[in-house]
Amino acid sequence: MIKRRSLVFQVVVWVLTFGLYGFYWYYSTLKEMTKFNGQRTNSLVWTILMVVPFLNLWAMWKHASAADKAFEKEYPAVLLWLLWIFIQPAVWILVQLELNRIAGTPLPDSNLAA
Repeated sequence: MIKRRSLVFQVVVWVLTFGLYGFYWYYSTLKEMTKFNGQRTNSLVWTILMVVPFLNLWAMWKHASAADKAFEKEYPAVLLWLLWIFIQPAVWILVQLELNRIAGTPLPDSNLAA
């Protein structure tokens, strides 16, 4: 399930935790998007890679690719990856707005009885 999150609340928590909330956000959104996409991944390992120089570029690509697939190519992975590198708050806003948009929709593979 994809969780709806308030951007204002996230900014406040990010400031109060001196930026540590950003790692939690990365972990939880990557986990939600890969589950939504029907993939399996170890979100904790990718989150840890976010603090390792140069390997964080790979972790950013993982998140951007998961977002690209979850959002049905609305935002190409390359664009999100470049935003991760140069304007990280833009990724946060775009991804969270899209996650909020699809929050509450059923998983693509689920069979719902009508």
